[in-house]
Amino acid sequence: MKQKQSFDSSVSVLLQAIDPSGIAARTVRRTVEILLNLVEELNSQVKELREENQRLRDENNRLKGEQGKPAIKEGRSTKAAMLL
Repeated sequence: MKQKQSFDSSVSVLLQAIDPSGIAARTVRRTVEILLNLVEELNSQVKELREENQRLRDENNRLKGEQGKPAIKEGRSTKAAMLL
C-alpha cells in the first residue's frame, strides 16, 4: 500500500508542476488543461475505489470468519516495536 500512496503523491506533485500557460497555441493549451483535469479526476476516483475495495475485502473476510485488515495508527509504537 505504501507504494500506491507514493505513486498517488507523485502524480499529485507532477500535476501541480505542469504549467499549461507556457503553451503558446491556445487550442493546445486548452486541450492540455482539459487532459490534466481529467487525469486529476480519474486519479481521485482510483483512490476512492481502492479504499472501497479494501473495505469490501475486509467485510468479506469478516463474514467468512476471518479478521479484516488491522487498524494500525501511524506514529505509535507497539510492544513488538519496543522489544526490537
